[in-house]
Amino acid sequence: MYEPEEPEIGRRAAHVVAWLSAREEIEAALREPLGDLPSQQDETASRMAGVLQATALGLGPDAAAVWAGVSDRVLHGWLERDTVFAAAVKSAGELAAAHGSGLQGKVTAAQLRVVLVAISRGETWPSAARLAGISTHRYRALWGSSPAVVALVNAARAVRPRKLRHLAPPARRRMWPASADRKSYRLVRRDDPQPPAGTPEAE
Repeated sequence: MYEPEEPEIGRRAAHVVAWLSAREEIEAALREPLGDLPSQQDETASRMAGVLQATALGLGPDAAAVWAGVSDRVLHGWLERDTVFAAAVKSAGELAAAHGSGLQGKVTAAQLRVVLVAISRGETWPSAARLAGISTHRYRALWGSSPAVVALVNAARAVRPRKLRHLAPPARRRMWPASADRKSYRLVRRDDPQPPAGTPEAE
């Protein structure tokens, strides 16, 4: 027998996941009074800032990509083409190491955030844990010891697109979601091509 999820834990988990899922809606609401669509340059700068924040919190490239809402292919493309951004990511990693933001053998709040975002987008729990840099053993131990984690995972599943929800019934300990892919699209204003930062053309 499994104990039912406590209502207060469930409500709090739903609030947390709703906040994590509302990034694009919040950004759109902030831009609406300005009467303009976000430009590609604005969008890229926002995503790059997310990568830097995640890296400074001790997360690796895969987790940083999830945090920032971009694919690993896009992130690696930025790192290859934009020397200024690549240097900033390196510095953010050094900052994390210098100030103890690394993982140090325990699951961090930043890692848990990546797990929840990945699951809400349709990833399986092993894939979400891998992206966050959490071992299967450690994830299972956390799952078995924390009803709040179970509630958060349930809440993350609940915000998946409707077509994915049937793949992941509400969780109980030792039960895991199935996998699916999620694609989303945003409307942005295209900018004129810009040369990569750090090149003579950009100066």
